[in-house]
Order: sequence, then C-alpha cells, then structure tokens
Amino acid sequence: MQNYKNIETEKLILLVCERDDEAFSELLERYSPMINKVISSFSASGIRYDEAYSEGCVALHRAALAYDVSKSSEITFGLFARICVYRRICDMLSGAKKSERLADVDINSIAVGTGVEEALVYKERMNEYFMRAKEILSEYEYSVFLLYIEGIPTAEIAKQLGRNIKSVENAKSRMLKSLRREGRIFFDN
Repeated sequence: MQNYKNIETEKLILLVCERDDEAFSELLERYSPMINKVISSFSASGIRYDEAYSEGCVALHRAALAYDVSKSSEITFGLFARICVYRRICDMLSGAKKSERLADVDINSIAVGTGVEEALVYKERMNEYFMRAKEILSEYEYSVFLLYIEGIPTAEIAKQLGRNIKSVENAKSRMLKSLRREGRIFFDN
C-alpha cells in the first residue's frame, strides 16, 4: 500500500486523473481547510455546511481532473482549486434560488418534445437508467441516490433513512464514484 502523505501535490493530481481514490482522499485532506474557508465566506447566505462541503469536494475533484500540471508556474493548484470551489458554491446558491422559483411548477404539465410518443420514450429511457443504477449501487446507496436526485438535503436524507449525516455523505461519495466508474452503461447503444 502506497503512502500518499509524502507525495507532491502535482503527482497526487496525476494519480487522481488515473482514478486513484486514495490519492484524491489525500488531496481532499490537504485542501479541506481551503474548502472550509470558502464555505465560511458564504455563512450569511444561509447555505447548509454539509451540502456546501459536498459541493466543494466535487469541485476539488473536478479541479484536479481539469488542472494542467505543466502550467503550474502560471497558476498554482491551490488557487485554481479555490476558484473552482468558490464558483461551485456560487452556482449552488443561484441554483437554489432558481429551484425555489420553480418549486411550484408541475413538471408533468410541461410540454415534452413533439408529443406523447416522445414522452413515453423518455420515461422508458429514464426507467432503464434507474434500473442500471440499481444494479451497480448497494440498496442503501440507491436509496440515497433517489433522494439525492430529488434535491433533498443531506440532513433530511439522513433523517428519512434513519442514518447519520456522515453515513449519508459517505454513501453519496461511494454512489457518485460508482456511477462515474460505470458511466458507460448509461449511454444508449
């Protein structure tokens, strides 16, 4: 087993790009203080810490995948990641405001494409995607997945499932990792 504590950040980033989960865990440990600092700057906005932290983790992962190590002399990974986390939290806030406005919209009343046939095909395809997700996720992860895609906050998911928030966060992390790893099964042949 490799010790990631002594590996340089740039090497960790390369390992993350190769889908090394242990490398990302170490990267997250190193940059959690930065994520927390960015989140604290939004404390007056009323966002929940656990949701903001989850979004920050996603942003850090995407930053690692997008960062060009060869240009590290132009912009450090720390600054690049901070910008990504900040933007992700801003997007989360603007998305929450949009969803508040759209909360009263009946999704079934929105016209879908050219008619009933297209709506049925869409519904059938979505059912197939859910079945595929159910095949690769554990029962608990799938339960978290269903509530997560409905936009239910982590604390409420934990309450509904009778679990603690940390357990739900871990399940979300495993779920997203599994879905990313098996993402090809969601493409139509």
